[in-house]
Amino acid sequence: MALLSVRERLELVRLDYQARGVKSLFLRDYRGLPTPGGILNARRGDEIELPRWQAMELASRGIVEIKDSSVDIDYVNMYHFRERKKTGANELSQLPQDFYMKAGELVRRLNSLIRESPTQMLFRDREVVERNLVELAESRATKLLRLAQSGSEEFKERMTPEEALVYKVIRDTIESWRSYIGSLARGEG
Repeated sequence: MALLSVRERLELVRLDYQARGVKSLFLRDYRGLPTPGGILNARRGDEIELPRWQAMELASRGIVEIKDSSVDIDYVNMYHFRERKKTGANELSQLPQDFYMKAGELVRRLNSLIRESPTQMLFRDREVVERNLVELAESRATKLLRLAQSGSEEFKERMTPEEALVYKVIRDTIESWRSYIGSLARGEG
């Protein structure tokens, strides 16, 4: 059996997020909805937890309103600022576990709004969100590399699932490299 690539494992993190339940308020009656718990006949006003992917599809058709806190540009900016200004070179600030997923949803929402009604403000907002998201991720990747080199587990609870995966891959790679060099240095290789 072949091992999954990092990209494939990151995709599994995304799929896990999409499969997690989210409260959904039905805006109209809906009969015969297949759910993990069986067929559902929902009435207008019912609030039911559905898998995120299903809730998003129903929301796109105006059937439900997702009762999950959506994020805006200030959400991304706040975490970007915290990471860049309030933490040291080898420290990670606390990010919500679903930070990257929610930021990605924000970019998709901005792209949709731009397609519907392009404005200079929407283009600027998307540009700021994209830039700050990439800068935040790059800053944290550098810190993950430093932490993995030192073998530190100190900030592991502050990592998102994506970051924990990357950290483990980097740490395993560094440990394999050190073991290989150690065997060469002992004349074993």
